[in-house]
Amino acid sequence: MSQNASSHGELDRLILQALVRMLVTKGLLSPDDVRALLLDAAKRLDLVGSELTSEAAGIIVEEDLVPVFLGNPRDRRSAS
Repeated sequence: MSQNASSHGELDRLILQALVRMLVTKGLLSPDDVRALLLDAAKRLDLVGSELTSEAAGIIVEEDLVPVFLGNPRDRRSAS
């Protein structure tokens, strides 16, 4: 993969994260909506030759994706 393609991929991720956070802030998406979208996408990941189980996808969502898209849970509690 070229450096340029890699840079575009990183930019895409940053834009998507910012968009999701903005939609949550504006109340257009709830944190539960984001979790549901992430879980649906994670279930379709092919990391081991087949789609992930619901349990494995849920772990990836809560441990890896939710903090990236919604921030650290401790940060959200202190902001409330």
